[in-house]
Amino acid sequence: MRIGFLSPLALALLAGISQQAQASSDDSCYPDWRVSRDSLDSCSNLPFLSPGNDSRVNLRLLLADKKAEPLTPNALSEDDLSQGFGPVPFPVYRLAPIPATNDEPDNKPDNSRTAELDTLLKPLGIHRDEYKTAGEAFLTGEGSRCRSNDDDSATAFISQVIKADMPAAERELLIKARLQLLTACSWEGQVVDAQQIQSNDGQLFRTYLQAAADFYSGRFGDAERGFAAASASHVPWLKETALYMTARTSLNQAQAEAFDEYGMPQLEHVDKSVLSDAEEGFLGYLKTYPQGDYLASARGLLRRVYWLSGDNTKLAEAYAWSMTEATDAQRNVSVDELVEEADLKLLMVNSETVSTPMIQFVSDLMVMRGGNQPALSRTDLEKQKAAFSSAPELYDYLLAVSALYTEHQPDAALKQLPQSVPSSLNYFAFSQQTLRALALEAKQDWKGAEALWLQLLPLAKLPLQRDQLELALAMNYERSGQLAKVFAADSPISGKQVRYILLRNVAGPELLRQQIAQASDPLERQTAQFVLLYKDLLRGQYATFADDLKQLPASAPEDKLGTSLGYVYSASQTLKLFQWNGDKAESGYACPSITQIAATLQSDAKHPQGLNCLGEFILRNGLDGMPLEQARAAGSLGSSASDFKGETFSRLDGYEQVIGNAKAPKNDKAYALFRAINCYGPSGYNSCGGVDVEPAVRKAWFRQLKTSYADTQWGKSLQYYW
Repeated sequence: MRIGFLSPLALALLAGISQQAQASSDDSCYPDWRVSRDSLDSCSNLPFLSPGNDSRVNLRLLLADKKAEPLTPNALSEDDLSQGFGPVPFPVYRLAPIPATNDEPDNKPDNSRTAELDTLLKPLGIHRDEYKTAGEAFLTGEGSRCRSNDDDSATAFISQVIKADMPAAERELLIKARLQLLTACSWEGQVVDAQQIQSNDGQLFRTYLQAAADFYSGRFGDAERGFAAASASHVPWLKETALYMTARTSLNQAQAEAFDEYGMPQLEHVDKSVLSDAEEGFLGYLKTYPQGDYLASARGLLRRVYWLSGDNTKLAEAYAWSMTEATDAQRNVSVDELVEEADLKLLMVNSETVSTPMIQFVSDLMVMRGGNQPALSRTDLEKQKAAFSSAPELYDYLLAVSALYTEHQPDAALKQLPQSVPSSLNYFAFSQQTLRALALEAKQDWKGAEALWLQLLPLAKLPLQRDQLELALAMNYERSGQLAKVFAADSPISGKQVRYILLRNVAGPELLRQQIAQASDPLERQTAQFVLLYKDLLRGQYATFADDLKQLPASAPEDKLGTSLGYVYSASQTLKLFQWNGDKAESGYACPSITQIAATLQSDAKHPQGLNCLGEFILRNGLDGMPLEQARAAGSLGSSASDFKGETFSRLDGYEQVIGNAKAPKNDKAYALFRAINCYGPSGYNSCGGVDVEPAVRKAWFRQLKTSYADTQWGKSLQYYW
C-alpha cells in the first residue's frame, strides 16, 4: 500500500493489523519493468489479473469488467516521470482519484455546506455565530459517533421543527438548542428545559434532541430510551430517524471498548450481544424503509457490524453488493473508497473461504504470492471449487495461475486457458490471453508467444492494455535475441521508456548508430548518441570514440537527458559532456580535454596521466555510480547481456594501475594515491567502482603517500585514510 493513498481510517487500522500478503512501501516508488511477477510490488502493477498486483488493482480490474467503475488511471505526473515510470507498470496510487485540497475550517460560512441551513434560519431571524461544527474536528472515515454532528443533520432536524405543529417560542428554543449542540460533542444536562416545551410535537422533538445529545456524549442507555420514545411519534421523520439512530446507538455501545487510546482496533473487546442488536436494528430499518433517507448509511454501518463481529462471509457479500449492484444513492462511500475499505478490513486479514467469487478470487491471488506464507496449493484450490460455482471461469483462471506460478507447469496452465483469441478483450479476457502468452514463454516458445502478443495488439482497446502488450513484446524480442525488431521502422513498440531502457542497457554500437540516424524522437536520438559515446569511452574503445564523436555537432545539444539515461528526479546529463575541455581540480591536478585523454590512452592504455585524467573526467562530471552502469533486476526489461562488449573502466582500477606502475612520474603516482585513498572517504565505502581494496592496503597507500610523496601537495593535504 502507498500510505498517502489511505484514508485516516485505513491509516489507523493499518498500524494495528498484520498485513499478511499485502506489502507496504514508502512514498518513493520505482517501477520494476516486467510482465510476469509472483511477488507483490505495489509500485509495479499491470492491467491483468496477477499475483504480483496490489489486491486493490486486481479488484479494480474485475469491477471495471462488471461496469461498476471504469479503470481510469491518472495521467502520468511530473513526479511519476521523474521516478522513471511510463504508463506500465504503474503504482497503485495512479488509480486513486486525486483528492481536492481542503482548507482548515474557519468561522466563515461555506456556501456549499451551509447555504440550506442559513436559508432556513433567515426567516426566523436566527443567525449562526459559529460555523465550525463538532463533526469537522474528526477525520473522515474515523467512525466517530460525533462525525454526523454536522450541518446536514442539523438542517434535517431544523427543517422538520419548522414544519411541526408547535408555538413559535418553542420552535425557536429547539432550533437554537440544535445550533448549540452543533458545536459540541458532549453535553451535560438538558439541551432544552422540559418545562419550556408544552406542545405534543415540541415534546417529541425535544425528546429526540436530548437523545441525540446523549448519543454524541456517549450516554448510550439514555440515548436508546430517548430514541425509542421518539420512534412512537406520528411525525414520519421522527419515526424513521429514531429507528435508524436506535441501531446506531447499539453499534456505538457495542464498540465502545473496542478501540484503544490511539484508536487502534481491539476487536476482542467488542460486545457481541449488543452488536447483534445493532445488526437486527439496521436490518429492521432497511426492511421498514427500503428507500429511506438513511439507506446508504445503514448499509455502510452493517458492513461495520460484520467487520466488528468477524463475519467475513457476510462482509464479503456486503462489499460485493455495494460495489457491483448498489446504485450511487445506495452507497455511503464511492466505489474507490469501497475498494480501499475491502482491502483493509477483509482481504488483508481473511484466511477463510468466502462464498463470494470476486472476493475469494482476489484473496487467492494474494496468497499465490507465496513469500512468508505457504503458497495456495492445488489441493487448497480444489476445496474451494464450490465457492466458484457461479463463476467457473474465475476458478479455471486460478488453476492456470497456480500451474504457472506455483507448480511451474506451463503446459498444465495452457490447458486451463482459452485456445483462441476472442473478438474483444475485457480485462478478464485480456488476463487469460496474457497468462497464455506467459506460459508459452515459460516453455521458451518465443515465436508462439510473439505471434500471440502481436495478435492481441489491435484488440487492446481498454486503458493500459496496449502499453502492457508493448512491454511484453519488447521483452520477448530482447530475450529471444531479436532486439532489432523493437527499433525496426514498422515496430509496434512506441513506448518511450521501453525503448530507452533497451537502448541504454542492451543495444550494441550498430543499433545505437542506427537510432542516431533514424529515430523520429529527438530525445531517443540524443539518448542513443550519449550511450554510444559513453560506452565507447568507458569501455576502452578510444579510436571508435573518436570516430563516433565526429557525429556530434560543434555546438552539442544542451537538452537534459535524465530518465532516458536511467536517472531519477532531477539528475541528468547532456551531450556537452563529451566536449569536456579538462580543468584543474581543486587539488591542483590539471587535465587536457576528453578528446586528448582518449587519444593518449589509444596510444598507451597504461599512460599514467591519461588514466588519472579519465578518472578526473568521471569524478568532475558526477559519473560514479551512473545509471548506465547499474545492473538491471534479473528477469526485468533490459536485464539480458549487453551487445556492447568490453568492461567498464573504474576510477579505482585506473588509480591502481598508476600506483603499480614503477615508471609513473612522481606527480602522477602521488595523485593516484591521493585519489585512491579518497575513494573510501569519508564513509569507508568504495565510491569509485571496481573491486574493493582491503583497509590494510589503503593504509599502506597512505603511508606511501606520507613518506615517499610527502613533499607533494597531495601528500601534505591528506590527513586520513578510511
